[in-house]
Amino acid sequence: MKIVACSQARLDSTRLPGKVLLQVGGKSLLDYHISRVAQATKLVEHVIATSENENDNKIVAFCEQRGVRVIRGSKDNVLLRFNAVADELALDNEDRIIRLTADCPLVDGKLIDELVSSHLAQGDDYTSLNTGNLIRGFDAEIMSVAALRYAAKQATKDYEREHVTPYIYQHPELFKCGHFKALTNISSAARLCIDEPADFTMFEALVAAYPDDLLCASSQDIMAFFAQHPAIAQLNLHVHQKRLGE
Repeated sequence: MKIVACSQARLDSTRLPGKVLLQVGGKSLLDYHISRVAQATKLVEHVIATSENENDNKIVAFCEQRGVRVIRGSKDNVLLRFNAVADELALDNEDRIIRLTADCPLVDGKLIDELVSSHLAQGDDYTSLNTGNLIRGFDAEIMSVAALRYAAKQATKDYEREHVTPYIYQHPELFKCGHFKALTNISSAARLCIDEPADFTMFEALVAAYPDDLLCASSQDIMAFFAQHPAIAQLNLHVHQKRLGE
């Protein structure tokens, strides 16, 4: 069984255009993201899934420089884009794809590994990382390629196509769906999804103030830092997280 991580990325975000290639501390958000995913040990590959739009040629060029495979597909039907990744990699139905978003620069490789282990142990078709007390920005989902391919054929609603996994977890009669809740004793209100200028401002402040190498920091380390420096976390807590269909 192959486990592949797939991160969706594009440059034409309406709220913060070009965000994944914006630089903080000499590295782009996408560079942070790729470096953090590389710390997971259970993956055979990490793929960036971008659109066929000319605007996203810069993402392709960046990934080629980093030696990371990039696969292009539909701009708006991201579900179909992920399906194209499975096809291009010639994945079998029992293989697994982890869905990540490249606007989360500090995803945790250890949490990704724990999610994979839980998913396989539970025998799920789909498992989400239940962030619980974790801050937004460590999110991840894993699904079987069989479930992904079925959803790509059956999904009809716009939000199902845009967000990749809703068709799967909204049909528990068809798929075995589970949650993995990461254990933590730290509660920290913060968000590390970079969607708006305020999110980027917060990330700049975090990079400037963090005393060690953020690339090596665990999710627990980062939560503890936010708990000790609430003024940084407050910089973007007002940002509204989009819901399905918005």
